Amino acid sequence: MRPASNPVTRLGVIGDVHAEDERLRQTLAHLADRNVDAIVCTGDIVDGAGCPDSAAELLCHHDVSTVRGNHDRWMLTNKARHIPFAHHLEDLTAGTISYLQSLPTQIEIETLTGKLLLCHGMGDNDLQKIWPGTVRMPTERSRQLDQIIEDDEYRYVINGHMHFRTMIHFENLTLINAGTLKGEHRPGFSIIDFEAQTVSGFEHQEDAVISSRCLPLAAGEEQQVWRNTQEFDGDWQPLLLFS
Repeated sequence: MRPASNPVTRLGVIGDVHAEDERLRQTLAHLADRNVDAIVCTGDIVDGAGCPDSAAELLCHHDVSTVRGNHDRWMLTNKARHIPFAHHLEDLTAGTISYLQSLPTQIEIETLTGKLLLCHGMGDNDLQKIWPGTVRMPTERSRQLDQIIEDDEYRYVINGHMHFRTMIHFENLTLINAGTLKGEHRPGFSIIDFEAQTVSGFEHQEDAVISSRCLPLAAGEEQQVWRNTQEFDGDWQPLLLFS
């Protein structure tokens, strides 16, 4: 894992990219105007309708701390290429391939209020989902996350994979799903202010970026707080980072 050099106060958070290079360009321009100290991305650079070469170049140029997603791994190993908008090695430049090969599965970042772990699914498992359970979607527990919670090394974990921007609160850790830039269902990004203890969400609507929600980073009285994922009860009301 690659550690960041200085504690971060304001962090830009980009979810799964899926070759949405134009939305990524808008996102990075917006974050530059918001004076963030650093930017992170949960990977899945390839497999989408846009240009993965341009997306990779943007992430590299803006020094975005990025982890490898399962779609990046699949593309590099020629797996699951039957999916819609799948990319192949011959579609990409040598520079993009080298960039994807260099991506780690996890990155540690020191924030103003504690250490943060960035990953795609959970830890080294890029297919792991975390979901307390709702009427429409069953519970997804994680032994990997439970171990991270037990080790008590991280105050925050940011992941992607599920394309749903939300926060899940545990007693000693907050999990933030970064969402995605893909599709038409609330594509967007977030800014975490560790000094103000807030998370601000932004959405892409047509050619514009709009502010959606600003929420406390800590759990309020109305939010469920768990000890670990084994306590998930399937009766969760998701805390949305979009309008």
